[in-house]
Amino acid sequence: MKPIENLKNLGLPEQEANIYLALLKLGGSQASKVAKEAGLKRTTVYPILKSLAQKGFCNVYFRKNRRFYYAEKPHKVARLFAKKLEIFESVIPMLESVEKKQTQQFGLRFIEALDELKQFYTEILDEYQNKSYYVISSGQEWEGLDPQWFVEFRKERGRRNIRTKLILSPQFKDKNPTDPKFLRTWKYVPEKYAFKSTIDIFKDKVLIISPQLSSLAIVVAVPTMVDVFQSAFNIIWDLLPAEKI
Repeated sequence: MKPIENLKNLGLPEQEANIYLALLKLGGSQASKVAKEAGLKRTTVYPILKSLAQKGFCNVYFRKNRRFYYAEKPHKVARLFAKKLEIFESVIPMLESVEKKQTQQFGLRFIEALDELKQFYTEILDEYQNKSYYVISSGQEWEGLDPQWFVEFRKERGRRNIRTKLILSPQFKDKNPTDPKFLRTWKYVPEKYAFKSTIDIFKDKVLIISPQLSSLAIVVAVPTMVDVFQSAFNIIWDLLPAEKI
């Protein structure tokens, strides 16, 4: 990966990343030379240099009433980020407490991005190891969010000894994995029915993933609603015939 991409991953806009690299190359210089090296106008460079200084990526020195800008050494920037991470980690318990109170108060959590959904499922692997939960799904829509990632998730779920009972759309029959290592038991609804959404029913929450939602997914943590979903799943499951493998 190119240095500029690494810097952008740290949260620097592209122009700031370019200016920081220019400063490293020049070993310190006035704004005009930095601008020339980065291919930018001098007037554009001043606010960028100020922002970099505020973030700890560069230092400003005065020589004969002229400003000279020097890139902060990379290892010092790394220590700065490590310190910020240490500070943030120290307040995680407080932040989690606030999040828990908010969830308890409103009973809803909105998941906007695919990475956030993946993080939710990653936490499920730890939370539900040696346990079980229910799924109502089209299968194909769920896996299609990121085929490679969700196929690996299914494998890891089996390795964590997490058992799942699934009610699936019949359209998923040809693609439904039957490996017993996945610890899955499933039944299909009749041909005339089809799901576009996926509902994961856990002991204390329900995850609803649907293309028809304004968010990618919703987590419902209202005990009475969780109980309704669990009961509805069990009723449907008992009414469906056992699948012959």
